[in-house]
Amino acid sequence: MPSDIRVTIVGGGIGGLALANMFEKANISYIILEKATQIKALGSSLGLDATTLPVMEQLGLLEDFYRASNPVRHFNFYNEHLKPIGKVDFSDLEEIGGYPAIILDRPSFYNILLKNLPKDKILYNKRVLSIVQDTEGVTVKCADGSAYLSDIIIGADGAYSAIRQNMYKSLKQKGKLSKSDDKPLGYNQHCLVGVTEPVDPERYPILKRDFADFEIVIPKHDPFYAIYMPLPGNRISWAVIQNVPRGDAQKGEGFRFSEWGPEATMEMANYVRHQPNPFNGTLGDIIDKSPMISKIMLEEKFFKAWYEDRVVLLGDACHKVVPSAGLGANLAILEGVHLCNLLVDIPVVNQRNITKVFQTYYKQRAHIAKAGLTKSRQFGKVMGDRGPVSRLIRKIFLAHMPEKLARASNVQRLHYRPQLHFLPQVPDRGSVKGHPQEPRITF
Repeated sequence: MPSDIRVTIVGGGIGGLALANMFEKANISYIILEKATQIKALGSSLGLDATTLPVMEQLGLLEDFYRASNPVRHFNFYNEHLKPIGKVDFSDLEEIGGYPAIILDRPSFYNILLKNLPKDKILYNKRVLSIVQDTEGVTVKCADGSAYLSDIIIGADGAYSAIRQNMYKSLKQKGKLSKSDDKPLGYNQHCLVGVTEPVDPERYPILKRDFADFEIVIPKHDPFYAIYMPLPGNRISWAVIQNVPRGDAQKGEGFRFSEWGPEATMEMANYVRHQPNPFNGTLGDIIDKSPMISKIMLEEKFFKAWYEDRVVLLGDACHKVVPSAGLGANLAILEGVHLCNLLVDIPVVNQRNITKVFQTYYKQRAHIAKAGLTKSRQFGKVMGDRGPVSRLIRKIFLAHMPEKLARASNVQRLHYRPQLHFLPQVPDRGSVKGHPQEPRITF
């Protein structure tokens, strides 16, 4: 049984909600502070694979995810004339790891994670202003005048984390903040996303399949590429992504879509709608069938400092990756697995033991997060960069990658498949066994 530890999770996103499900099983006392008035599923879709699905099976959520999703088989790539230019094969992920890679829409993802969480443990309209730490614990103070005392705070509140900002302010005052962590977060991609209403599968035959191929159109001249992903219920999730070269992030075309609001969203939608889609018609036809579209800016950064005293970060709050390789949700969930395992084992709640937990957590996860950021960046460059050199790299990567190399990449992707050690273990069904479970620490 875990010690009588009290946890405040700040942020009701994927990482925070997944961690709360783990705490429910571990009987760890927690609350979630969410700054919005309700849990909002921004974006279009998310994916899981064999790195995280064993944990979802332990939590009793696997069948819910299977019912709401499609398995992913290939990424198919086309030029502006819809001529195939290559593919990335993910069809062996199930054989390698024992679970298929799956894709589902964000509202379904959130609803599955919310279904077993008591409503009174999620507090809304709680915008964090400050953090106060002392020998008794750590207190979060919110804009509405409320305050919450706990033993630790977990910042799962996204790329612009209020918890990280408060923590870094303290570290800077102590002269302990690195130069890289002190730099503002820069954006690397503009992204327009949406999900269509149910559409006619006769017109969009991709919807008749029992698996999900991602259809990706990379034009020669347009500075963006489009991804189309079939979802259950005869819907299509889609995203339009424009890479922003670092030197152009504050000028010219790179800054074109940096504005927010519905007008800016429609400007980008009108700018991209002429591109042909790989089914029938144009991207504009898909946009017009989507009841809600969103324009978001995608950042990328690895933060070096993940914790201070009784405060620790998780997911996008400590490493923001672009979604090109579909790793963001998996990374956040796996960090929750490691953190929960460590907290379950803590015998006495004091600063010494908390520090040991956070140090071990960082040691277990930071190098994996950094590798995930590199992989996402490389995959994004392959899809989004322009020019003759980029086209040559795409041709080699998409059309001429040796089968052995593609498989090795998939094996490496599924290398870490940890489970919650305090729950019954599910069998490793993969043909390639995952990395051994991290040893439990002694206090």
